[in-house]
Amino acid sequence: MIADALDAKVEAYAATMDRHNPLFVGAAEGRLTVEQVAYYLFNVRHLIRHTPIHLERARRRALAAGDPALAEHFAGKLIEEEGHDRWADADLARLRAELGTEADGRVSPALDRLLRFIERTIDHQPARYLSYILVAEYLIARRGPEWLRLVEERCGIPASMMTVIGKHAELDAEHSDEGLEVIEALVPDPAMREPMCETFDASLAIFEDFCADVCSVGAPAEARPCATSSSA
Repeated sequence: MIADALDAKVEAYAATMDRHNPLFVGAAEGRLTVEQVAYYLFNVRHLIRHTPIHLERARRRALAAGDPALAEHFAGKLIEEEGHDRWADADLARLRAELGTEADGRVSPALDRLLRFIERTIDHQPARYLSYILVAEYLIARRGPEWLRLVEERCGIPASMMTVIGKHAELDAEHSDEGLEVIEALVPDPAMREPMCETFDASLAIFEDFCADVCSVGAPAEARPCATSSSA
């Protein structure tokens, strides 16, 4: 089943994040700086602001493709995601007021690539957008709380300044299981297994590149993490 295949993939990746994901390793080793966290939050806010746009795009594409059940699901997600960018607004304001750190203000090249990839995916086959959503929701629910703890304990940046991650982790703890059920119900065609897995793998590769972008902020060239993919 498609959901089983994706579940195995996301579990396998989540279990190894502490060994190879640049953001996780940086937090565990106490190397993340407040400037890098501010850059990360700025880009997370940018991504979150695009989520309603992408969900509406997916809803319209699903309707045009004759899949009202999928369109209805995206419409429901659109309501759930309303206003989440304000959490990031508050976090960035705290960083500025309490630590004197202003976000870099640049969109990560990898994040920009991810946005374009999502748009192409939706336009081609809106059901494949569910694979990206699973990646985003599952990883933050599965490893987000531990990452926040490491950043606070080893990098000295309070979790109270990263509430957009903590609140999403709480919400997505339920959504990730629901995401698998939705895929099982709305993508029943076995022929979609390979396309769904391809979208999952591509999303994850660009996510790794984004994490490397974050960890490169303020780092000398020789110390910058290597990106895992060059295009999508």
